[in-house]
Amino acid sequence: MCHHSRALRLAASVTLPVLLGVVGCNKSDYPELARVTGTVTYKGKPVPNMMINFMPTAGRPSWGRTDAEGKYEMIMDEDNKGAYIGHHKVYITPPMSTIDGGTSKTSKQALAKAANLTQEEMMDIRSKYGAEEITKYEVDVKNDSKPIDIKLE
Repeated sequence: MCHHSRALRLAASVTLPVLLGVVGCNKSDYPELARVTGTVTYKGKPVPNMMINFMPTAGRPSWGRTDAEGKYEMIMDEDNKGAYIGHHKVYITPPMSTIDGGTSKTSKQALAKAANLTQEEMMDIRSKYGAEEITKYEVDVKNDSKPIDIKLE
């Protein structure tokens, strides 16, 4: 009985530090995230139902979706909210797609209506901020919990 108890203590003393080390490595390998919230406006008016994409200089992007008041919160994945701390390009896209990719008049109307915009306003946003390759909008994410409001003109 004494030998069995000693073996259990030895196994626990070896296994526990290894498990803690593995868990610790996982956390330290993951870049630091900061909670990011804010409001998206276009010419001063909130923009609902749009996807906000933060593309960091290095690493995985984060995304969020604006609500009826244009407010958003960034999400890294299903387990982690936020965005990497650092510099990001910001691009904005409609959250839904259409059968024709938004090329028909009906599709353009539906996408604009969902975002409470005119078709011209939607086209303006998409032409300036609609893809990582064309957007000039950039932000710096800091670990200070201050909202990052995205003001589109």
